[in-house]
Amino acid sequence: MNLESPGFLNLGADLGADISLVSMVLLGVLFTLGVVLAIRGKYQVHRYVQTIGVLLSTVLVFYLMVLRFLARQDGGDDPVSEFFNILLFSHIFLGSAAVLLGLFIALCANGLVPAFLPFQKYKTSMRVSYALYMVAIFLGVWVYVAMPDRVMG
Repeated sequence: MNLESPGFLNLGADLGADISLVSMVLLGVLFTLGVVLAIRGKYQVHRYVQTIGVLLSTVLVFYLMVLRFLARQDGGDDPVSEFFNILLFSHIFLGSAAVLLGLFIALCANGLVPAFLPFQKYKTSMRVSYALYMVAIFLGVWVYVAMPDRVMG
């Protein structure tokens, strides 16, 4: 599959950007479902849903975003490029924080963290992680909508 081919949303971005956009919005829905499950006291299902979401987001972020970003050639120092880069790097920073915190929480919740790293502040950490994911997804949508032609590799 050639991720640089024209996207299916027909908004000027390539296939990789379209897949990134749709998959991250769907992951936002999945994370929100997980929040609803926790509010309703269905903690076991919540743990499975959030763990799956974190694992999927990690793979998708690495494959669809990080690798493509590293290969990306930026064009120019015009004001539009500067704004785009600020928006893009804000998205990257908050998204990275969300993924790393989400991974740590998922590892802890599934008993995969060594005993010398005790972790008990799940509620606060999960709320922060969810907020970071939602803001990163919002910024990702903004990056895509603001400049779909710039999201291409």
